Amino acid sequence: MGTRGKKLLDLALLGLFFAGLLGLFLPRRLHEALGILFLLGLLLHNGANAGYYRALGQSLRNVSQRVNLANIMLLAGSVLALAVSGVALAGWLPLGEGVNWRAWHLGASVAALVLLFFHLLRHGRRYVRGRRFTLLAGAGFVLAAVSFFALPYLDRWYHTVVVNPAALVAGEKASLPGRVLTVYFSRVGNTAFPEDADAVSGASLMRDEAGGLIGNAQMIAAMVQNAAGGDQAAILTAAKYPAGSRDTVRQAKTEMERGTPPSWRVFPRVNLAVYDTVILVYPLWWGTLPPAVAGFASEPALAGKRLVPVVTHGGGGAGDSVEDLRKTTKARVAEEPLTIYSSDIPSSRQKIADYLKRLREKM
Repeated sequence: MGTRGKKLLDLALLGLFFAGLLGLFLPRRLHEALGILFLLGLLLHNGANAGYYRALGQSLRNVSQRVNLANIMLLAGSVLALAVSGVALAGWLPLGEGVNWRAWHLGASVAALVLLFFHLLRHGRRYVRGRRFTLLAGAGFVLAAVSFFALPYLDRWYHTVVVNPAALVAGEKASLPGRVLTVYFSRVGNTAFPEDADAVSGASLMRDEAGGLIGNAQMIAAMVQNAAGGDQAAILTAAKYPAGSRDTVRQAKTEMERGTPPSWRVFPRVNLAVYDTVILVYPLWWGTLPPAVAGFASEPALAGKRLVPVVTHGGGGAGDSVEDLRKTTKARVAEEPLTIYSSDIPSSRQKIADYLKRLREKM
């Protein structure tokens, strides 16, 4: 392949890579096709540069060349992680059940982007020189830096989450001794959503394959009940929250500042006195408990019960919610809460089972 052919191939590869980064907004099959084309182009790229690998023995005497090779190997590793996670996400092979392949795929994308920037920076002088090279290098650095932070943000707020609830809920059993009740507080059931509500992890929403809305905490509660056994109930507020997630959080702050929880009930009605363990699933709001959850936790009927916090969050972990839970309730709060990042919920079933098994061993 001549020099012109190599340049065209490199530009095509670069275009395919950045088109792949837009996979959040593309049809799934198109994203998969772009990924396959990118991998095939990468094989052609390495074949066209076979002379570099044949000369490795001599070139590695140079420190700069050793750094270059290290960058190439890391880039190859990130692309391999992209390929494996992509195959797993596409369902073409049953790889690593319980592994959060979406997180792997996103992480590998970010790593590949950063490493690709350094690779292009080193080899860009073949095509561009002088001030133009400096400007392009600066623009590339800015693009890589912005993408490093933007990709997780876009995935959280612009990627619609569509799931098969039955497939997500089923998994390893980890039943707990005594009678168990899973109680959850979710946006679904406490909000009057429009039909076109954004089902993204940042809004604590997902959709089933029929188009119905499912709350993040609601899905986690279904997984928990399937693993731990027992009954399930939801905390419902008398007044509905706003459809906008940010408006809901602002209203929650107002409720916290007021110091009194909204009027709430448990549905279906249950007799808390008959349960030995209550698993409480809730989202982190303003670094602590949603007001309605705090109201439930203060119920006198929970006194002496084992209370297990399961927290879904957007990056804050359990925050201060567990400490605040201990101040609020007369139940015996588990030492270690289970925290689940919102984007990781669809792949968290095995994590839930493992947590419940550890909890059972301590009982």
